[in-house]
Formats: sequence, structure tokens, C-alpha cells
Amino acid sequence: MPQGAGKCQLIWETDEQLSKAILEMLHINTLSIPLRTKPHHYMKLVYHLRNPPALNSEGTLVQSFRSIQDPDFGIPGWLWFNISYLKPSMRLAELVLLRKTLHPESLTVNVTVHSISVVQGNITESEALDEKVLTLDELPPSGYDVFNISAILNETTSDVIGFQLRFTDDSGSLVLHEALTKSLYCLNRCTQNEPLLVAYRFLMTELYGGSKQQVIRECQHCATERRRNLPEDSRLQHCSLHQHYVNFQTMQLSHWILEPPGFFTSFCK
Repeated sequence: MPQGAGKCQLIWETDEQLSKAILEMLHINTLSIPLRTKPHHYMKLVYHLRNPPALNSEGTLVQSFRSIQDPDFGIPGWLWFNISYLKPSMRLAELVLLRKTLHPESLTVNVTVHSISVVQGNITESEALDEKVLTLDELPPSGYDVFNISAILNETTSDVIGFQLRFTDDSGSLVLHEALTKSLYCLNRCTQNEPLLVAYRFLMTELYGGSKQQVIRECQHCATERRRNLPEDSRLQHCSLHQHYVNFQTMQLSHWILEPPGFFTSFCK
């Protein structure tokens, strides 16, 4: 290889990385990393709270499955997951949904979660896997409503499984399941807060060293106290605003972007 070849390759790789960064700043998705390659926000919480002794165990401790498109079974109002890679060693499973809206009044609603699986064309629907009373003007501590669906681990033989939330009011009357699910929860598969199925090899007390909700509350309380007790010199200091002009014509981007020829970016220093 000629002596300058390595240097040219290094320059090209640097320009390519810079080009990618600029495209992402301009919200051009051509070279952006898909959101689904990034960790789900709930899984970041799971990894943060794990009990250290559990980390020493060999094998897979936790599996997570993101929602998939409706597999065209003609059954509207269900949340679907492909669990073909679910390991038989898993002992606990959760359906995780991010609550996105709050009701202005203090209302409660009862919700049960049911599963459905399709094996060789036969549809099997479960009894209620879990039941909760939701207070619609309050968020759960983590922001997520988490349903225990561990019963599917012993019964499911299908690679694709669906879940439906069924709501009743205080009088026991059924309400619109699909509409209320869409209203309460973030179901968009293009976000990092989409529905999630999480399976654990350990029980919660083994994985977290106690109740997960208790650990979440303690973690949030500690974070609040840390913010309150920050010393003055650790808080943000005044900074001056600077501007920098990025010229596309001097980069490898000139043959991709015709207009504008560049842009100004601002930063503090």
C-alpha cells in the first residue's frame, strides 16, 4: 500500500463520520441509526436496578421483545409480539406500557390483560392474566403500567402472541377497550417508548433484591435529594454563546446537499 494511502483512508473515515453527524443534526435519516437499535427506556431502568449478585449468574438474565405489526389475523385492538426467541429458562414476564395521558379528574378504572395465540390456525384466548386499578389522574412511579403476564411462559406454544387490555368502570360496565388503550398509552412503534414484553430468569426479589416498585421509588427519592444537595460550585455556571458556520461545500456533502450551502450552529463555552 502506498505511504499516503493510510492517511487518505483516515481522512475519508473522518469526513464520513462528520458527514453522518451533520446529516443527523439536519434530521436527515439517510445515515441515522434506527430508533429500534437503541435501548428501550424501560430496559435502561431494568439494567440500572439489577441486584449485583444476579449479575454473576451465567446465561441470559433478561429478554425484551418490542411490539410488531398486526399479523393480519383480523383481530383489532390487540398488541402483538414475536417471542420465537424466548428462552425456556425464563420464569417471569411483564407487559410494559408507557402511560402518556392524565385525566383532569380523579377517576379510577379497572383493567385486565388477556392474551391470544394462534397455533395452526386455531385461536386460543386466555382468562385474565393480571388485573389492576388505574387512577387516571396519577402516573405510576416509573411512568409505566406493568402487567404480570408470567402465565404465558407455561402455556404458549405460538411464536406470535397478542395482548388486549379490557376496561370496566366502577359500575362494572365495559368501556371501549381499543380506544382507551390508544388514549392512555404510547403505542407508536417508531418511538423508544413503544409497548414492550420483558421476560426474566429470576423473580423480582432475586433480580432487584426487593420489590421493584420500592427500588424505583427509592431511586427517584435519592435522585431528588442529590439535586437538592448539590453544592453551589457544581451547578451550571454562566456561559457565553458562540456561533460556528458549517460549510457544506468544503466537505464530502457537497454532492448530496445543494441548498443551503451551509448553516450556523450555536453552542455555549
